Amino acid sequence: MTDKPAAVAYANASLLMTHSELERVRMDVSRFASEWGYALACVHVEEPATSPDAFNGLVQQVTALDITTVLVPSLHHFAGIGSPVEVKNRLEHLIGGRVIPTTSP
Repeated sequence: MTDKPAAVAYANASLLMTHSELERVRMDVSRFASEWGYALACVHVEEPATSPDAFNGLVQQVTALDITTVLVPSLHHFAGIGSPVEVKNRLEHLIGGRVIPTTSP
């Protein structure tokens, strides 16, 4: 068992051009989580054909497990769901925590 707080991540595959870019994003988010003291529970990847299934799964996971940190490569990954800032704000309100972009703007 880890003493690190749990976090989940979300990425929108439609913003990425190749599978290798998606794998790079997964590694970058995982590295960020580790460096900042989080135990990364899952990376939810939104596929264009099934959107917003991954986001809905993320919401179910964070509410069921009381996870209060969501990592995203950038807020742009929320654009397929709505206004990125509004999605971030609603999600933070729902989880009582933070949505953290893992890359610099």
